[in-house]
Amino acid sequence: MEKRILLVDDEAAIRRTLSLMLLQMGYDVEPCEDAISALKKLDLYEKNKIKLDSIVLDVRLPDIDGIKLGKIIRSKFPQICIVYITGYADQLDMDEMKKVHASAVLEKPVEAKDLVEYFEEATILESIPEPKEAVIEEKEVETVSAYMLIKLEKEAAFLNIYRELYYMKDVLYCDATEGDYDIALLIQGKSKGDCKKISETIQKNIEGIKYVDFMEIGIPILDDNIRNIIQAAEESDDPGKLAAKRDFGRKICSYILIEVEREKLEYIYPVLRLSEEVVYCDYTTGKYNLVLFVYGTGFNEINKFIENKIVPMDGVLRVKKFPVLNLFEM
Repeated sequence: MEKRILLVDDEAAIRRTLSLMLLQMGYDVEPCEDAISALKKLDLYEKNKIKLDSIVLDVRLPDIDGIKLGKIIRSKFPQICIVYITGYADQLDMDEMKKVHASAVLEKPVEAKDLVEYFEEATILESIPEPKEAVIEEKEVETVSAYMLIKLEKEAAFLNIYRELYYMKDVLYCDATEGDYDIALLIQGKSKGDCKKISETIQKNIEGIKYVDFMEIGIPILDDNIRNIIQAAEESDDPGKLAAKRDFGRKICSYILIEVEREKLEYIYPVLRLSEEVVYCDYTTGKYNLVLFVYGTGFNEINKFIENKIVPMDGVLRVKKFPVLNLFEM
């Protein structure tokens, strides 16, 4: 039986050349041009119990970072041989490559014979994991969340209002922001109607609020492959990821609100949600379709992420940035 190789590279010439050479050497090659198509293919392999032997993975991909993709693949196929290829070897963090258990890192241009050496040396276990025993868990109480984006009156007592909102029982996160909104709240209730009542109560009882944009968090309509991709990615992340990235003493943070064409959402949503810069990405109803919470070492890094990653995406109509202010010490 031919060994099956998944080849992920955004350069068509590399995919064609390596596919042809590996085919001549007895390998069945499945080429993919980006991370999303690769993850869809992996999901189909798993569902159909098709054995995958090795993966050739470009470090730089147009949608999801190749190293991030490697982490997701490792979470589902922990023993598989992954050979990373790159044209920027001098820019790689080799400690990071060790963490993702790279079988090899080869610099482009890559020869098929070099890849085959690693394929043959690697000990590949069965790629389809054994079924897990059913675990009975207590059913969690379902809750619904929503964003409240608040603009205050010019003369409002900002710090007093911020503190009052911060300690409210139904508020999950309260962030002071720059821009068209002064405060961003993430609230939680038992239902959509409950969240709406919480929002109306806040507007009614807190003096100094000029207006509120209320956006419910919903579930986007995605096919099963995309859902499985996102689930696998989340399972591959460290449990303390969110808490660590909301450490304002270490990171610069910002909300990014995006309006997208609905028919393009199925591509845009998973790409942004799986981006390393994004702490979380929520699908919302209201003025915007997506709310991102992102981090960076500085605001210039966040600006570059917006300009280079978000704005060029087909289907993005409007992008607004709201940097988070650090008020913890006030």
